[in-house]
Amino acid sequence: MKVTTILTTVAVATPALFLAPGVHAHGGMVVPEPRAIRTMGLSIDSTFGHPISVRAAYTNGKGGDCLDFTADTNLQSIPVGTSKIQMRTNDGANHIGPCTMYLVNPSDKSKKQQIGQLNDCMRSLHPAAGNKGDPPIPAEMTINVPENPEVCGKDHCVLEFYWEATHLDPHELFNNCADVKIGGGGSSGSTTTAPAPAATSAPAPAATTAPATGGGSYVYSGPARADSASMTTWCNQNCPSFCPTDICKAA
Repeated sequence: MKVTTILTTVAVATPALFLAPGVHAHGGMVVPEPRAIRTMGLSIDSTFGHPISVRAAYTNGKGGDCLDFTADTNLQSIPVGTSKIQMRTNDGANHIGPCTMYLVNPSDKSKKQQIGQLNDCMRSLHPAAGNKGDPPIPAEMTINVPENPEVCGKDHCVLEFYWEATHLDPHELFNNCADVKIGGGGSSGSTTTAPAPAATSAPAPAATTAPATGGGSYVYSGPARADSASMTTWCNQNCPSFCPTDICKAA
């Protein structure tokens, strides 16, 4: 049976994912393409890449955690063994902090199996900090997919990308999920590769200098929500250095 592996064709098949203008948010996994885009209709230039706590305002009651988003019935294929996923950050926000990849049971999100980890993952292809107004910054990280996952059947798993941005305290948390099936890809020996062990290095430390803050000069301007006061705090933690115009505005 022929299995099409999307992870090896990103440069040809998905250039728009890295070149779209007018960005206003952080970022996340773009290949495999996540539920946030495929089933929730969020924008790759903004809402798909908001922190989990912020994204809840845009999902019509589905919350901000991608594991609770509408499942994608058009499953994407990923190969057994070692391959790479593709990410991007918007508006220069390639913050420091670790990323972890999981396979998740589509019926029980508490059942997870780690298949990859990389510190400062969003700087994997662009080591320097980005600047506001920069075009999308691409990134990538390696995953190692077992032939027979412990937590899900290979005919349907959820691939979760989880990013803990440590430039702020408390840290900002992001995730993206893609519905996938496992098989094919790589060399003939790839199917016998054991899953990568959990990384032994500690996550990257938080930035040693305090981030610039708005000092009360900014307010939350997004859709109405019960925790708008906490969102105003978020705006003042991030603005003016990073200030998404669809969420924050000058007071």
